[in-house]
Amino acid sequence: MIAVRVSAYEQWNGPKSQDQQRKEADAWLQKIPSRARPAVFIAKHSSEVIGYLWGFERSPGTFYISHLGVSQRCKGLGIGRGLVKASEALARKRGYHLLSPSTYNRFAGMLILLVSEGFGVVGTTKPEGEAEVRIELEKQVS
Repeated sequence: MIAVRVSAYEQWNGPKSQDQQRKEADAWLQKIPSRARPAVFIAKHSSEVIGYLWGFERSPGTFYISHLGVSQRCKGLGIGRGLVKASEALARKRGYHLLSPSTYNRFAGMLILLVSEGFGVVGTTKPEGEAEVRIELEKQVS
C-alpha cells in the first residue's frame, strides 16, 4: 500500500528513498487506529496492490475520505472511482449522511473524479504550514 501511495504522489512530491518511504509509512500507519471508525479499501491486481482509500468518521454523520491513491501506471482505469463507490456504500451501511473528501488543485484528476461522482465543492481552507489551498467537497449519501 505504501508503494502505491509513493507512486500516486511521486509526480508532486518527487522520488523518495526507501528510508523516507519507511518513515512516512510508519507515521501514516500510526494515525489509522487513532481515528474514529477507520476503514481502508485496497484495490489489487493479482497479488499487487494498485490502489487504496483510507477514511474515518470525522464527526457524527460524516465519513471523511482522507487518502485516495492509485498507482501511476493504473490511473484512468476506474480504480479510484471504484474505491470511492466502495467508501460510499460503506458510509451508507454505517448510517453516515455525508461523505466528505478534500483535495488540491494539483490533483485535478481527483477533483474531476469527485465532481463526476456527485460531490460538490463546499469551501476551501489553507492549513497552517501548507503552501496550497485545500478544496473541501461533500456528497449526501442518505
